[in-house]
Amino acid sequence: MCFDLDETPLDRFESRNIVAVATVYGRSYYNIVNALKLMDLTYESLSPEQADSSDTRVVITTKDESGIIHRKNVLLDTELDEVPILSKAKILRAIMRYSKDDSLIIGVDPGYRIGISVIYFHNEIESFVEHSPESAIEIISVILSGIRSRKKLVKIGDGNIRMCNDIAKALKIQFKDSVDIEIVDEYGTSLRHSVYSNRRGIRDCSSAKVIAFRSGRVL
Repeated sequence: MCFDLDETPLDRFESRNIVAVATVYGRSYYNIVNALKLMDLTYESLSPEQADSSDTRVVITTKDESGIIHRKNVLLDTELDEVPILSKAKILRAIMRYSKDDSLIIGVDPGYRIGISVIYFHNEIESFVEHSPESAIEIISVILSGIRSRKKLVKIGDGNIRMCNDIAKALKIQFKDSVDIEIVDEYGTSLRHSVYSNRRGIRDCSSAKVIAFRSGRVL
């Protein structure tokens, strides 16, 4: 995972009263907490009874205990996916449940290291680097298939036009009209060189994020 120089994903949602873990079952609690740690999300621990009257935005509990919590923003432990980014998207969807714009945008910066930035509800929920077009296509496909959204868009930088076209064509063949694909001019997207610029692929992730917010040519 890459970290933006200014903030980490979901920074403005990571406060004490955003996510609550509400279960008295030890194994379930352990599994939920481990999943939240993989997502870099903070949480508070409550009993199901406490969660029912708390002001937390999202409650994660078990099916057996969900009947105690009379709220709409409840996720079951069984809904937490093995892929952390899909679980994070479900939590963000619960937080943003009143928003009508649930667009999913994936920015891709092709190159020796392929930077990928995932924008959901206008928030970057994850950024990371892949080292081959095949692995990039695979994880992007998982994200597109696993995250609910009325509008899905992949924006790919044209800095390496051959790799750009390979990724674009593979995704278009797989998802057809269910996913829009744009080819974006990469000029000016690279983070300026600094002591931090190559640490853990930050430059590639930063470029992918800029690409995600830039208009491109529809494939």
